[in-house]
Order: sequence, then structure tokens, then C-alpha cells
Amino acid sequence: MIQHERFSIGIGCSSRACSDDVIRLIEASVDQIPSGTMIATLDRRASIGEIVASKLGLRLVLFPASILASVAGVTAHSPLALSKTGTANVAEASALVSLGPSARLIAPQTKGRFCTCAVAALPITVRP
Repeated sequence: MIQHERFSIGIGCSSRACSDDVIRLIEASVDQIPSGTMIATLDRRASIGEIVASKLGLRLVLFPASILASVAGVTAHSPLALSKTGTANVAEASALVSLGPSARLIAPQTKGRFCTCAVAALPITVRP
């Protein structure tokens, strides 16, 4: 058996954030982005997510606030995010939900200029 992990970087951002803000935060938070890693975020932030994903060469997945609000395992809760988006955490929830219920946070939410990011992992076992 071969074991490895899949990764997802969840991002959250205000309307004042630009793609460079998000990319700088990701690069400061993640030493190396393994092949197959995806970017995940709130569907209302699709335009900035598309730019970030394109610049980093990653696949983008989007989720509505109603899905993100129900994700278990989120460690940070923001009343401001809840009032603006309908979910108390976008970055952690996006990273977790994009990988499924067995995912776990390996890098909780970090804050940057008008944005946040978090990283989740999903262990995978491959049988030869």
C-alpha cells in the first residue's frame, strides 16, 4: 500500500482584497504546494479565486455559504464573516469541505491583508 495525502487551500477574502494579497498570504503560509492541491472558496468570490488558481496552476472549487456554514471542524469563527457572507468561516470550511468528511485541518486559518487562508489534508491509501 502507498499512502499519501491530497491537499486543499481554503481562502476567504473581503471585497477589498486583490489576488496578489491572497497569493502573498498563501506563499507565506505554505512552504510547498504539492501537485494536485486545489483552491477552495465561497462562490461569491469566484472571480478572485479564478485569478489565484490560474496564477498558482491549481484547480478551483466553489461552495455556497449554506454549505460552508455547516462544516464541522472549523476552529475560527468570525461574527463579521457571518454577517457578510452567511458563514462564520470561509477559509477553513472551504478547505475541509472540498476534500470531504474525512479531511482534517493541517494549517488553521491565518490572516493576511483583507484575506485568510487555511490548509486541509485528506489521507489517501493506494493499493498497488
